[in-house]
Amino acid sequence: MDAGALDGLYSLLAAGNSFVAFDFETTGLSPAVDRIVEIGAIRFGLRETADGWSYDQLASFHSLVNPRRPIPATVSSIHGIYDLDVASAPTFAEIGAAFLDFLGKSVLVAHNASFDCGFLQAEATRNRLSIPANPVYDTIILAKTARPRLESYALGKLAKVFGIAQQAAHRGDDDARVCMEIFYRSIRLLYS
Repeated sequence: MDAGALDGLYSLLAAGNSFVAFDFETTGLSPAVDRIVEIGAIRFGLRETADGWSYDQLASFHSLVNPRRPIPATVSSIHGIYDLDVASAPTFAEIGAAFLDFLGKSVLVAHNASFDCGFLQAEATRNRLSIPANPVYDTIILAKTARPRLESYALGKLAKVFGIAQQAAHRGDDDARVCMEIFYRSIRLLYS
């Protein structure tokens, strides 16, 4: 899962592929030792119109995930997910296959994709699941191409630049929605 340059993006758009914007909240920053505590994902389609590009939201996937370890208080203070919230949630072993099925053959979109893809790879490896070789695009790289020379490419800062309302920052489902919107608005700037 390499979220490198924007090579081939226009041909994937023109071919009518579906896209999945996804985001994980985790117990920390290291895929080797930390775990996913929330999955948020939105499948969407883009189509070229006379006015540029438009999108349709096709489906969504959201779940809290029991990491089977305590969530550090410093991390909970960022995303607002506490041990009690995930105590009865499924583990990644229980929900991982369903999430990978949701991804299907869609083109994947994430903000700081190496972080989310690193966690997906680590969780899949731990649970003996195969990750499909879907193309992956990083909205940081896309936004830097569409809007060069911004002070910051943090998700919240880009949301403000693009006029996207953040309803629940640092929560998987809302961050996935914001990621999808940044992707869409960057596409409009680059390819309209």
